[in-house]
Amino acid sequence: MARNALIIDAGLALRNSHGKLNHHFADVVSEELSALGYSVTVTRLEEGWEAAKENERMREADVVVAQFPVWWMSAPWQFKKYVDEVFGAGMITGDGRTRTAPDINYGTGGLLKSRFMLSCTWNAPAYAFTAPDEFFEGKGIDAVLFPLRKAFEFLGMKPLPTFMANDVMKNPKIEQDEARLREHVRRVFADL
Repeated sequence: MARNALIIDAGLALRNSHGKLNHHFADVVSEELSALGYSVTVTRLEEGWEAAKENERMREADVVVAQFPVWWMSAPWQFKKYVDEVFGAGMITGDGRTRTAPDINYGTGGLLKSRFMLSCTWNAPAYAFTAPDEFFEGKGIDAVLFPLRKAFEFLGMKPLPTFMANDVMKNPKIEQDEARLREHVRRVFADL
């Protein structure tokens, strides 16, 4: 039986960025997942979406990959709009708490048993995420993307290792990033 994959391609235009790199990386992920036997659907946010249809795709997916640029320390607002419109109906029983114990189990009402991977592009160098004396205080990419990760986990989904391409404007290494992404997808998804 084929496994289903949904790729959310949030490659979007802003100033001198036209979304092409994220579109390309979404295509790379699609190629690699297809080679691993997944039936792949790609939603390009710039083309719009139908919330009910996307909700169904999310519920049917065994894996979801979000490919996006990071603007001002977060995903583009269009991606947040997608999350607000698509996540929820049929994916949760509530927030996981009960009236008799309202202080515990928040975030445990998700019904999805699938996995998700975040794949993002940054103009920031990798060193900015790992060095304690640099901008992100050594906290790493998963701490920076914590709210987005938690949105997927609220649905019951389990995280897969995050992929990040760095310095994509000031010091681009696109061929190396593509090769790393291909290897990352093969390694992470091969055993699922």
